[in-house]
Order: sequence, then C-alpha cells, then structure tokens
Amino acid sequence: MKQPELGLKITELRKQKGFTQEELVERCNINVRTLQRIENGEVSPRSYTIKTILSALDYDYESLQESGETVGMDKIGPIPQKEAKSIRFLLTLAWISGILFLIAAVFEGVADFMRLEEDELIYGQWGHMAVKVLVVLFNVLFMYGFLISGKLLKNYLMKIASLLIMAAVVVFYAYDIISIFNDPLSIEAVFMAEAVTFGALGVLFGISILKAGKKLRTVAFAAGGAELLMSFCLLIIVLAPLALFLFFPTVILEMVLLFKIASLVREKM
Repeated sequence: MKQPELGLKITELRKQKGFTQEELVERCNINVRTLQRIENGEVSPRSYTIKTILSALDYDYESLQESGETVGMDKIGPIPQKEAKSIRFLLTLAWISGILFLIAAVFEGVADFMRLEEDELIYGQWGHMAVKVLVVLFNVLFMYGFLISGKLLKNYLMKIASLLIMAAVVVFYAYDIISIFNDPLSIEAVFMAEAVTFGALGVLFGISILKAGKKLRTVAFAAGGAELLMSFCLLIIVLAPLALFLFFPTVILEMVLLFKIASLVREKM
C-alpha cells in the first residue's frame, strides 16, 4: 500500500480503536507532526515506523504484507534488519566508486591514446600502473554494487553478468599492467580482444538491467538501453569510438540506478 492509501488505513485503524493522534503517538514514541504527515499522505515512512504504529494499533504488519498492502517495498527481496545497513553502505560505496571510476577513466583514456599513437607512457611506468590499478579497483567496486543488486532483485542474470565483467576486468588489466614491463603481444590486438569481450558481456549486463525495469521502471530501462547500445558499438569494432562517447552517460545512468536501489534498501531500515 502506497501513500495516500497507507495514511488513510492508519487513520481508519486509529479511529476504530478510538485513539486521538496524541494518544497514539504516546504508544509508539513518534511525534504528532510525523503522524499527521503520515496520515495526510505527505511522507512514506520506513518499515520500522510502520511496524511501530501498527503494533500500537494491534494490527499485524505481516498480514498487511501478505495482503499486498506494502509501501513500495516489493521491488526488492526481504532484507534482515541487521543486514540492511551494511547492504546500503556497500551500494552507496558502489555508486560513489562509479564517480571515481569515471574520473580515473579520463586519465586512463589519455594514457592509452598516447601509448597507441605515440608508443609513449605519458605518466611513466609506475604512473601508468597506478592509473590502471585505480581503474580496476573502482570498476570492480562499481560492479560489485550490481552483484548485490542482482541478489536483492532476484535477478540471476545480473549476478552472473556482474561476476563475469569483474573477472574480465581483473584478467585484462593484469595483462595490461604486465605489458608495461614485458609486452609479448601487440597492444592493438589486446585492445580489440577487450572490446569484443566487454561488448559481449555488456550485452548480457544490459539485458539484465532491462529485466529490472519491471520493478525499477524508467531509470532501469534508460540504463539498460544505454548499456546495450554501447556494447553493440564495442562488438562492431569500427563503431568502438562511438562507444567512448556513450561510456560516460551510460555509467552515470547506472550510478543513478544503484542510488535508487540503495534508497529502497534505506526504506527497509
């Protein structure tokens, strides 16, 4: 049950009990203004607050859930109360890592361009390695957020795609770092292999995000569509430069998606 229906339900139950708002707040330790805003449909309270109010009204919270009268919390699976805080922290860390990933990617782009075109390590060997390590770290943390999201949304394709992308990132970037000191293969060939691999995995990932659109609506459809478009460009090698222009808006949309999921988890705290 969403607002304003939730507020009307609480008002109905309160009047059935013959309680004034002041009498009800004394029983559930919230202030009158908060109760008024809930009853008026102005705010969507956390599950803990709903449970407290319903307990004071002798109304079973579980029966409210079973009857489908939930407050927008059916979008993600059940989360134990003690785990909600750590899950929200990890999701928040993931979307913040997305921001840092974008920043590091700018420096990486400059480094890769100079290496391809001028055969020069613009930041030096150790500087180049440091940039690559930061990109791996922030990319993996960012994708870990989608691994968690896949579990919450019961989206197994998202879990699998996230794991495969994280594994591919570690493998390719490990070679990239090693190649700074010993380069047995053409760097151009490695970049092409990366484009095809991440293009194929990106298609799976994009489809998994679109599947979340049934629950998360517009932002999931936008992020999933952008991911698919960027991935197809990577698969068609001649369109790979276009993927670079799609990269930033795609990651930003995916960050917004993680932020939205973190907000849903917050409602369960």
